[in-house]
Amino acid sequence: MQFSYHPKAGEKILIIDGELYIHLYKSRRTRNVQTLAFRNLEDEKLYLYSQESINRKQATLKLQETHHTPLLSGSKAHLILAIIENKTLQKLLPFLNELGVEKLTLFYSDYSQRNEKIDLEKFKRILINSSQQCGRSNILKVEVLNTLTEVLSHYPRVGVFDFGGERLHKTSIPILIGAEGGFSPTEREVLKNFPKYSTQENLILKSESACVYVASLLL
Repeated sequence: MQFSYHPKAGEKILIIDGELYIHLYKSRRTRNVQTLAFRNLEDEKLYLYSQESINRKQATLKLQETHHTPLLSGSKAHLILAIIENKTLQKLLPFLNELGVEKLTLFYSDYSQRNEKIDLEKFKRILINSSQQCGRSNILKVEVLNTLTEVLSHYPRVGVFDFGGERLHKTSIPILIGAEGGFSPTEREVLKNFPKYSTQENLILKSESACVYVASLLL
C-alpha cells in the first residue's frame, strides 16, 4: 500500500484499532520503528506518524510530518453509466479510480435491472482500497440518479457512446454509456440530437469495457 486511509488523518494523535489495526499489525506485521503514512482522502495531504504505543487491540500514533502531495490525474473525465450488475460495477470501480476518472454518475435506464440496489458505502470502501494501492490522493466521486430524464436535467450537455458515431476525442462533456443491450428506442429518440461517439470499428463492447475504453480516451 502507498498509504493507509484514516478519516482523522491529520490529527496530532491517531488511534488505530479495528480492521485497520488487524491489517497493519497482524497481516503486515508492522514494526514499531516504522513511520506510517496516512491520508484522509479529503485534503490531498500525506501525514507521517511515529508509533508511540502498541497493545493487543490498538496502537497510538503521533504526527511527525505533513506534506501537501496531491496525486491526481488532472483529468475532469465524467462518465454517466446506466446501472448494470452490482458485481460488475464493483469490479469496474477500481479500474476507473486508478485511471483517474473524476466522477461516475449511475442511473436506471430502460435496460437496467431494477432489482440492482446500489450500496454507496460499499463502493466507497472499494474505492478507498483502490486509492491506497495506487496512491491517488482522493477517490472517484459516485452519484446515483433515478432516470435518464433526471440525468439530462443535471447535465444538459452530454455525449452519447453508441453505434454510428464519430471518433471519440478528449472532451470536457460527460459521456453517457448504456446498460447491456445499449439504449432503448425510446432513449435513442430522446438522445438523437446529442453528439454521438463510437469505436471506429463499431465493435460491440460490454458496458464495463466501454467505460474503460472511453475513460482511456478522455484522460
